[in-house]
Formats: sequence, structure tokens, C-alpha cells
Amino acid sequence: MINLKKPNENRVVKIKVSGKVSRDDYRQRLPELEEILNDGGTFRFFIEMEEVTGFEAGALWEDLKFDLKHKDQNGKVALVGDRKWEERVLKLADLFFKAEMKYFPRNCVDEAWEWVNS
Repeated sequence: MINLKKPNENRVVKIKVSGKVSRDDYRQRLPELEEILNDGGTFRFFIEMEEVTGFEAGALWEDLKFDLKHKDQNGKVALVGDRKWEERVLKLADLFFKAEMKYFPRNCVDEAWEWVNS
């Protein structure tokens, strides 16, 4: 499941990911996110991974296509999670995108929010 909130005054989009993420989850949320990004400029992303059990292959494909299309609109990305693979995925993504990305363990959620808003 993917939930997102419209950007705050610092252009931070808050995204919460939980459970097993499907292609349908992406197809439901990406038009909403596309509408936000159509305003132009860069956005920051605060992503909370909460008990994520995995991603369907189709979901990963949808994410990759979307990310590549909007790669120049990514400012800072804060990823909050509690699993080692989440940190590894962010490090891998960091190789392909120019956005400043940082992983935060769940007990540092406030620090992550402050960082992405600074």
C-alpha cells in the first residue's frame, strides 16, 4: 500500500509505504504524484517504509519508469525504515539519480523530517 500527502511549504512530499506493494498500488498513486510534479521545479521526498514485506516485479517496473521520467525533479530524499535491504536499495538508487539521498532508521524519524525540510 502507498499513501501520499501533498507537498508542504518546503515542497516535501510525504509518502508512506506498507505491506506488499503491487503494480496496482503504483497505478493508483502515480497519477496523483504526477499531478503534484506537474507544478514544475524540484521536490523533496520523505518516504516511510513501515513493515514492507516486498514489492511485486510489476511494482518495481512502474516505480523505475516513473523515477526515470522525473529524475530531474528529485531534490532531497529521506528514507525511513527498519530493514537493511531498504538501506541497500537507497544506496543503489543513489548511483543513478542526482538527488541527495539519505537513509534513517525508524528511531530517527524526527531527524529525517528535519533533514529533508532543511
